[in-house]
Amino acid sequence: MKLAKFGGSSLASGEQIRKVFEIVKSDPLRKIVVVSAPGKRFESDIKVTDLLDAYYQDYKNKKNLVPIQTTLLDRFEEICDELELSELKQFLSEKVISLALLNLHNRFVYDKFLSTGEECSALIVSSYFKKNGLNAKFLSPKDAGILVSSDPCEAKLLPIAYNKIAGLVKYPEILIIPGFYGATLNGEVCTFSRGGSDITGAILAAGVKAEMYENFTDVDGIYSVNPNVVENPVIIEEVTYREMRELSFAGFSVLHEEALIPAARAGVPMLLKNTNHPELPGTQIVPNWTIDMPVVGIASSRGYVIIKITKYMLYRDISFGRRLFEILEKLGIRFEAITTGIDDMSILVKDKYLSAPIEEALSDDLKEILQVDDIVIVKNLAVVTAVSEEIRQQTHITGRATLALARKNIKIETLMQGASEVSLLFIVREEVENETVRSLYEEFFED
Repeated sequence: MKLAKFGGSSLASGEQIRKVFEIVKSDPLRKIVVVSAPGKRFESDIKVTDLLDAYYQDYKNKKNLVPIQTTLLDRFEEICDELELSELKQFLSEKVISLALLNLHNRFVYDKFLSTGEECSALIVSSYFKKNGLNAKFLSPKDAGILVSSDPCEAKLLPIAYNKIAGLVKYPEILIIPGFYGATLNGEVCTFSRGGSDITGAILAAGVKAEMYENFTDVDGIYSVNPNVVENPVIIEEVTYREMRELSFAGFSVLHEEALIPAARAGVPMLLKNTNHPELPGTQIVPNWTIDMPVVGIASSRGYVIIKITKYMLYRDISFGRRLFEILEKLGIRFEAITTGIDDMSILVKDKYLSAPIEEALSDDLKEILQVDDIVIVKNLAVVTAVSEEIRQQTHITGRATLALARKNIKIETLMQGASEVSLLFIVREEVENETVRSLYEEFFED
């Protein structure tokens, strides 16, 4: 059995849904289909989920709802007209209009608004499939067994859910299931974080022990580097779950990082393919690496700060780390990485956690509580991350990377190896971020 998840761009119009139909029809092993809400049809378009967010804001603020309701209904009616599903339009219209009757005091009301895009999308897809000869069945997340915690917009799957999810293999139909949300034990709709349809797909693939989790998007695969920085970069043929987690955390936005966990734990391989070019091989995400690559991908992200702390004989103060973490926790500062020496410690954080008042409070606490001798804060930094399972095995990769940057006179502020041992973090000034990425790409991907 295969599970196929289709993203918003794959369901943005009737034409796209026809492509989805042909993909599912072409392989009888595709027995579960997870769908997102309709996405953008063109660059300046608005995703249905964003329209639903605006709808909720207007409802909450007691604004005139007719304009936003009309916009939403036009989107769904256009898709239904393209697919000749006129009988579905009234039903979808009632679903959209009825949102304005929900009780705003219910803490799950926002989740209900946002989830309506996926629900309507699944109803459209299942209706079109059935009309065109496929034995398809709409199944709500609740009926599919996706039981989640009661955390609005941050739902987590309850462990007991897998027992019911496993029973989905018994259905003879092709199951069309909305992504992005589940049901609490009290029957409330509760969404995962944004982009959560990927999470739904991974959960279901793990629960039914699918032989493959296919994730269809609008790209041919996962690029080895940001194509806005390097022209026509190579597409990664194979990447491990560990590598993909590192790349997602470091800046790759192809997949929701939480979506990798259920599939990885269950050992289900994932295949990313393009709905518009399903004949292309795509990128496979696997539990264990089979292809030797010194670097599989290079990610980058800016907006970092390094807090450099100096205290004479710091390494002898056994409680220093605990007290430092307490200070960071109190001030709401999440750290990305830490390096230490005999008298020094450097902490890498996102600058969004270090507003002027927080920076002043941090400095005061470090001096008063930890009695540090000096504090230096270096701002406007970027982190460029090279990822590969090979980094744990080969000693030459770090040398090649640093030499490549030295040839371009790129100064490395700090070099770190990720705790997973499959990533190298080059902290550089923001103004040389893209040049750093290009230099590493040339070293590892160009002959």
